[in-house]
Amino acid sequence: MEIAEGVQMSKQKVVMFDFDGVIADSFNIFFTEFTRACEELGFHKLNSKEVLLSLFDGNLILSLFKLGFPPWKLRELFQKFQPRIAEANSRVKPFDGIKETLEDISRTYPTYIISSNLSEAVRNFLTRESINGIQDILGADVETSKVKKIKQISKKHPNHKPYYIGDTCGDIKEGREANAITVAVTWGWHSKERLLKSNPDYIVDTPEELRELLLS
Repeated sequence: MEIAEGVQMSKQKVVMFDFDGVIADSFNIFFTEFTRACEELGFHKLNSKEVLLSLFDGNLILSLFKLGFPPWKLRELFQKFQPRIAEANSRVKPFDGIKETLEDISRTYPTYIISSNLSEAVRNFLTRESINGIQDILGADVETSKVKKIKQISKKHPNHKPYYIGDTCGDIKEGREANAITVAVTWGWHSKERLLKSNPDYIVDTPEELRELLLS
């Protein structure tokens, strides 16, 4: 575990998790279904996994627009993507150890999921994997900006320090912009070397380290 200089742990926390790459080992399935939906709308620039990963250096939707995706087709993209990712999620598994970590943390602190995925898909995954304790899920169908979603949850818990756990540079940037303590995990979509460039407050290599960090 690595800790940024000057960071101190808070005793009262509200903990917010990203979904894909932190809880769900979903990259290959997400890449296949998301690029297919984009291509059916005439957008062919997601032609490699690295291009998709680069979208997560910032906010996914804004990065997609910058790459040239037409904003007026976003609703149609969600309509195409939602049933496919819902079906594909039946093949997605949680990372080893994350279920136990999530449930241990949620027994101590209010725990949420803030994701670029769709709320229903995340909810179905949690039900199928019998993962309990999550207070709410805020997916891209609720709001595309993670900054706004983190701030929304933080306002519900004014006496708790907000923590956001993510696996991409975009997660860390949005968490910081929302005034949350940022925790990067290295088992997800972006490499440790890439994540370090985003200067997270903490970086952990296993779900067990994450549990120890938040419950210590």
